[in-house]
Amino acid sequence: MGALRGVVATDGTPAEQLIFEAKQLPAMAGQELASRVSCKKAYGWEKSSIELTIPPWSEAMGESGRVSDSRKFRVAAYDFGIKQNILRLLVDHHCDVWVVPSETSAADVLELKPDGVFLSNGPGDPEPVGYAVENIQKLLGRVPIFGICLGHQLCGLALGGKTFKLKFGHHGSNHPVQNLLTQKVEITAQNHGFCVDPESLPSSDVEITHVNLNDHTNEGMRHKNLPLFSVQYHPEASPGPHDSHYLFTQFTAMMKEHAA
Repeated sequence: MGALRGVVATDGTPAEQLIFEAKQLPAMAGQELASRVSCKKAYGWEKSSIELTIPPWSEAMGESGRVSDSRKFRVAAYDFGIKQNILRLLVDHHCDVWVVPSETSAADVLELKPDGVFLSNGPGDPEPVGYAVENIQKLLGRVPIFGICLGHQLCGLALGGKTFKLKFGHHGSNHPVQNLLTQKVEITAQNHGFCVDPESLPSSDVEITHVNLNDHTNEGMRHKNLPLFSVQYHPEASPGPHDSHYLFTQFTAMMKEHAA
């Protein structure tokens, strides 16, 4: 049957009443929740991670853990339910971050003159978030794009693919994912109920870059010709695992190359 709706109670409510209440809960499929959890006004973010040691993702960075290049990258981050540790890691990677509401138009984002656009995680079914898909299509090729979780699913839709609901979803901090570009296996944190169907993506334009080793579902992709990549899991996991922090360095490298 897959994932079931449920109610947890400790007040002695009869089981029949709890079952009735559980049945009234809406199914996740078809729910557009991103606009309900997004910020209402744009804001800047300046806080970095707490540096107790040199970060493990500091390969092309100085001893302080900051990108050695003195230039900052302006990033417009769409808030579909964004996690603060994503923002911290962007700052760690020398980004000047401006968070914008989920329904911000592509034109308004481009007015910020960003070096890159980040598409965040968020709740709900990606298919009803049509406004975001349209904005991604308008931004595609004009600015580097990096998507995580819901952002990844929205990229899939924007590139002509389809999404589907997983029977149980992926939840937890121990999911093995293989990077098909390096053949390395990453232990990842995941929390999603929908997936991009790799067979629905145009193979002439899109390359699958990561795959889940438990069920072989799509965990990452990139456009073959345009500066866009995304992953289904959470490389910003806090606390850990930190195997995938390199993706933030990959994003800054893409922005630097695109600006050259």
